[in-house]
Amino acid sequence: MKKLKTFLKYIDAISEWSGKGVAYLILPGILILSWEVVSRYVFNNPTMWAHGTSQRIFATYYILAGAYVLRHDQHVTVDIVYNRFSLRTQAILSLIGSIFFFIFCGVLLWKGMDFAWTSMSQLEPDETPWRAPLYPFKMMIPLGAFLILMQGLAKFIRNLATAITGRKEL
Repeated sequence: MKKLKTFLKYIDAISEWSGKGVAYLILPGILILSWEVVSRYVFNNPTMWAHGTSQRIFATYYILAGAYVLRHDQHVTVDIVYNRFSLRTQAILSLIGSIFFFIFCGVLLWKGMDFAWTSMSQLEPDETPWRAPLYPFKMMIPLGAFLILMQGLAKFIRNLATAITGRKEL
């Protein structure tokens, strides 16, 4: 049980680190978009890079923050009925829902790896005149899928323990 708790603690720490780390991407994304607005509407000189760059920054933020959000149970849920059940029943329902979660994350990881590998092997640029590289951002998809899959595994283990004991022990 001690090794399991240590394993879960490591997964939680990685999710915390990744979520807090990518939070620093928000400021550059906002600054880039603000620069684009000023350039476009004040100087009548829009950039060719700001829109795509900000999209990639925020996409990286969204995909890599997923594990952090899952760790803190902050994903959108419909829990009007769910909260009325006992802790054990909630855990059992979460275990059933985990089936769909693992299928989704598995497909996202599998297809994301294929998507990223294809992009990386071609050193794929975007389609703007700037020709900025896309492959580093596409590599974030399987990384984010792996992180959220690991946090989902930790949540699954905790729900399994709660379903068995009726208490939150992990």
